[in-house]
Amino acid sequence: MQDVLTIAAKTLFGGVLVLVFAALSETLKPKRFAGILAAAPSVAIAGLVVGALSKGPADQAHAAQTMVAGAVALAVYAGVATFTLRRFGPLKGASIAFLAWLVVAVGLYPVVS
Repeated sequence: MQDVLTIAAKTLFGGVLVLVFAALSETLKPKRFAGILAAAPSVAIAGLVVGALSKGPADQAHAAQTMVAGAVALAVYAGVATFTLRRFGPLKGASIAFLAWLVVAVGLYPVVS
């Protein structure tokens, strides 16, 4: 029953934060920031807050570290994709960027595990 309540709390808190970040993004220019601010950060924050309240902050430290590693891999993907999509087109460019993401993600896995 505890797990169900934790999942429900994460869902509710995540939804509220998505709304807050979406409202914040409406005030920013350009509007393309809306997608960046709306979902992923708010769900991650909600997961960490509810997890810290239910299991303690020490347990959530590992989750936060893995989120940072994922963000680094995503930033590498975005940087590589910016170049490769223009040079090689969508299929080959996205494939090369995916391989860069995979190398970084697999390389960081031992660091955060």
